[in-house]
Amino acid sequence: MSVLVERVSGVEFGRPLRVLHVSDAHCATDKLVRVLRSEEYDVVIASGDFECVDTAEALANASSDVFAVTGNMDNAAVYRKLSSMGVLLDGRVAVFEELHIAGVGGLDFKGSLARLQRELGELKARVAILVTHHPPRGILDEPREGLHIGLSEISNLVERLRPRLHLFGHVHERPGYLAKGETLYVNAGPLKRGYYALIETQGMTVKIRQLK
Repeated sequence: MSVLVERVSGVEFGRPLRVLHVSDAHCATDKLVRVLRSEEYDVVIASGDFECVDTAEALANASSDVFAVTGNMDNAAVYRKLSSMGVLLDGRVAVFEELHIAGVGGLDFKGSLARLQRELGELKARVAILVTHHPPRGILDEPREGLHIGLSEISNLVERLRPRLHLFGHVHERPGYLAKGETLYVNAGPLKRGYYALIETQGMTVKIRQLK
């Protein structure tokens, strides 16, 4: 079921790419496997809160490269599993087909942000995709109307990097997208409830889907 299918104007990516974005599985391993095996994509990006080690391990079912950050509900075992799989992006910049992807995890947010900022100090290329668990302040961050729980530190990072895509989760109640300035912001929604996102960078089409 497609909940939202929209073409985004005002944001240009520069190359065709089909991104599968998942977040907040919260031990729903079967749903993660279903999505990874049923969709077509060029890269998988996961925004944390696997919560169970076997859920993180299920990323091995992907048919493409995978990049993942931890969430605030993850633990050291999940962190180690993602690291051993070679997909952990907490506090790092990775390169995928000449595109730079930066990540800030939710398990150790301050430490992850500090490590990333040190790595960014030596980076001359532009970050195309920013992956975080938490949303920026004021964007798709309301668990209820008027209550904003996004982080100003993330907002400042986005302002500094000006990524084409900022992918995050954490706030289960606000799956969706927002185009602002040069950046397309996407909250994939909780995979625990079947939500995930597909982003087509050619034409910048966003689909928020929900498993039946």
